[in-house]
Amino acid sequence: MTALADWLARQAPRWLAGRHGTLPPAHRRALTAILRCRTPALGGRVYACADCSGHDYAYHSCHHRACPRCGGQGAAAWTEAMQEKLLPVPYYFWTFTVPDTLRTAFAAEPARLADLLFAQAFGALQQVAHRKNVLGADIAAVAVLHTWGRQLQHHPHVHLIVPGGGLRPDGKRWQRCRSADWFLPVKAVAAAFRRGFAEALRAAAPALHAALPERTWRADWNVDVQAAGSGTEVVRYLARYVKRTGISDERIIEATDETVRFSYTDSQTGERGEVTLSATEFMRRYLRHVPEPGQHRVRYFGWMHPAAKLRRMRVETLLRKMIVVRAAPPPRPDWSRCCPHCGKFALVCIGLLPRGPPP
Repeated sequence: MTALADWLARQAPRWLAGRHGTLPPAHRRALTAILRCRTPALGGRVYACADCSGHDYAYHSCHHRACPRCGGQGAAAWTEAMQEKLLPVPYYFWTFTVPDTLRTAFAAEPARLADLLFAQAFGALQQVAHRKNVLGADIAAVAVLHTWGRQLQHHPHVHLIVPGGGLRPDGKRWQRCRSADWFLPVKAVAAAFRRGFAEALRAAAPALHAALPERTWRADWNVDVQAAGSGTEVVRYLARYVKRTGISDERIIEATDETVRFSYTDSQTGERGEVTLSATEFMRRYLRHVPEPGQHRVRYFGWMHPAAKLRRMRVETLLRKMIVVRAAPPPRPDWSRCCPHCGKFALVCIGLLPRGPPP
């Protein structure tokens, strides 16, 4: 059990009981899953060692996105799948952040605002890329939503991995970007992002748009881009947040029933720091980043969308992407678990543990 998971499991009963009727359903489901994860409540498997005849058991995981114990295998699988789809072109790492004045609205309607953030971020890139004097082609992207900052504060932003180039409108030619260090003009993208977001929010939620201060639409919106080379390192970076939570167990320095102390890296100076929060405040920040049911953290746009397989294959053909056919990995043998008694990998599953009462 990790330090963070252990702390959450200790705090969960108090939050579930003390905030009955006021805790959002998504938060309640998350805490319940963390409390039951790898306990008799979810059942498990019984193993016997083929070498020393010893017995062992393992409880099932909850597989909830907010659980610190789960998500490792999912992140690794996503990384492998994404790296296989990388094209032989330079990649760019874009970040779109909503201004401070929009964070209250984002907290009030996270699903609607997240949809707008995804759509308008890619829409701004595509709008500028369509200009003939810039690229004149259809681009694509993989977008990942983050709602937290380095201190777990509310900081909604979206990252996009964008291949450097696009498919010409006739669908027969690939248009390369001008340079490996430059793709699209950042100021033009930021202006299109702000303008598109304002129009979309006014159409989708007029009252919410009217309640925002006018300076929201006058200030410069924060859009950043970095050259990402082959894209491999960016995929590895984002994989940590695709299937996992906003803070890793390695950052937890001390977690007691009263306070939680964890480390962070300052985004401006790059220096390491520490922050101490009360148990109530840490839990509040942690649960704020639990996504609503049905809300996806990862979305695909353009010819990288799952529904655009033919256009994706056309792009790969134009770029002469090498197609590697790999044999299916052999199934993991039953004796791949290590016996805690003799230390040999000879455990064989001999039965299932029934689900027990909730902890």
